[in-house]
Amino acid sequence: MNQLLDSLTFEPSGGCLSLQSARYFIVRPTLLVDLQKSIEALLGHEAGQIMAQTAAIEGASLAGRYRDAFGYSSEQVIGSVAFMLSELGWGAVSVEMTNLEGREMVFKVMESPFAEPYGPSTQPVCHLLLGTFQGIAMTIFESEATGMEVQCLAKGDSCCRFVVSA
Repeated sequence: MNQLLDSLTFEPSGGCLSLQSARYFIVRPTLLVDLQKSIEALLGHEAGQIMAQTAAIEGASLAGRYRDAFGYSSEQVIGSVAFMLSELGWGAVSVEMTNLEGREMVFKVMESPFAEPYGPSTQPVCHLLLGTFQGIAMTIFESEATGMEVQCLAKGDSCCRFVVSA
């Protein structure tokens, strides 16, 4: 079944869902997409940048936990985070390319939980995924990272594809 979901613990008195002492909660993607659209209405293009920067912090933290708790190599960290995101319902996340010397990675996401509820768009909309991947790169390369969603399901592409580098 789902290894990650089988590892979650629930503490009923506090209503806490946890995985390895990190708290999680289950939320429908439409809540985040509606929040994103509201922020976009106020800030325009800056909304995506804010969302990606915020998600990068979590992506870096997650990658750091895998590296530090398990002593994983860079490749293992990247693969483990991609697997975890898939198991958490962030789409079918795969690592298409890792070039550690060139400090670049490419991620592919099938069935993005953000693109589908967002609806048709002329611009990429999966800012939380982009930021998460940038955060992984920040941890792996130990420096600031940049990235771009080069394909997006919301734009009519067959998948969402992200290129990140440091």
